[in-house]
Amino acid sequence: MTALRATPTRLDPSERLIPGGPSGCLLLHGFSGSPLEMVPLADALAEEGWTVSVARLAGHGTSPRDLAGMRWEEWFDSARAAYRALAVRCDRIAVIGLSMGGALGLLLAADEHAAAVVTISTPIRVHPLWVRASLAAARVLPLAPVLFRLGPRERQMRGYISPYTQIPLGGTHEVDRLLEAVRAALPAVRSPLLVIQGRRDWVIPRESGRQIAALAGAAATLEWLPRSGHVATLDRDRLALAQTVRDFLRPTLEGAGVPRED
Repeated sequence: MTALRATPTRLDPSERLIPGGPSGCLLLHGFSGSPLEMVPLADALAEEGWTVSVARLAGHGTSPRDLAGMRWEEWFDSARAAYRALAVRCDRIAVIGLSMGGALGLLLAADEHAAAVVTISTPIRVHPLWVRASLAAARVLPLAPVLFRLGPRERQMRGYISPYTQIPLGGTHEVDRLLEAVRAALPAVRSPLLVIQGRRDWVIPRESGRQIAALAGAAATLEWLPRSGHVATLDRDRLALAQTVRDFLRPTLEGAGVPRED
């Protein structure tokens, strides 16, 4: 892992490790994204003195062709490997995931008994019609061009978005299979759970946050971001999001961190 902070002048889609105290945070990006979309939140969490790891999921951060053909189990295996690598350093770990990364975080929480879990813009399901249409289209056009981007709106955040100009359509089916596994596993999630969703997120079903909170085996807190779309970690409410996550995690992780020296 690369132990350095990303800045707007050095944007590298590799995984990152920000050393800190014995409490840790594992950050997981979304489908077709990269660790970059989690870097601003990672820096905010590291200010608490926690050790922060930003994972790179299998097939991501390199080329769309690397992502094509990936199975959801491979994404989960890479997330679990990052969790266990962080567990070597940390006694308690919170998992924070964006979109598909939040789904993987829920599976990790059920499987590895994370200290806490935060989902951001995480879907509960993919519409069946979209799954079928994507599978049919993938037979003709395995890699589709990205015609428009979902954000962010602010210029200083644009360097953090995925550099992909193509997306594998077959990946929608794998995301759907992942979410099916998540729905089955949610009753086993006993960790404190924070569910965050943007009110301007037109990508995922609007009821996703409420259903995740309702299905989880532990009490969950649902927070709405009034000005944010799908990539909320880079959107207009990103500072409020970071503060909400920090406040939520402190009761679980505080007391084990050390001040960070810049």
